Amino acid sequence: MKFLKIFFISIFILSLASCGSDDDICISGEATPRVKIKFKTKATGKMKTMDSLFIAVDYGVGPVAVFGTVSKTDSVLIPLRVDETPFTKMYVGISRTAVNSEIKINYTTDSEYVSPACGIKKLYQNVNTELEVPNAVLGVEQNQTQIIDESKTHLYLLF
Repeated sequence: MKFLKIFFISIFILSLASCGSDDDICISGEATPRVKIKFKTKATGKMKTMDSLFIAVDYGVGPVAVFGTVSKTDSVLIPLRVDETPFTKMYVGISRTAVNSEIKINYTTDSEYVSPACGIKKLYQNVNTELEVPNAVLGVEQNQTQIIDESKTHLYLLF
């Protein structure tokens, strides 16, 4: 009886220890990269910290609020569409009720296999940006033509 108890406890402990592996989770930025956006003053071209900022993105079902803050921020990371649509529309405003500047981010996508746990990530190539409706945002300045990681600033919004 004592032998069976020790045997089952040993089996249980061994099964717990063998469940995990190093490849069970996505770490260190292996997922689909987001677009990194910073802000500048249009008149001077100097970096700007926003006191309030609200961003909605159209992922195919209409605008969805993805970022909103009334505290100071100098950059944001916004996810782009991961379906086969060659663009993402983003709506930016400086108040919750006036999210009214419309920006269209055009790109082509490539897929890259990461691991069994992470699956496939999208990489964005040939990125170009159009300010379709200027209002709060007065202009856009593109810094990168590809989005393959989140370490560099991809886009500057001019206020």
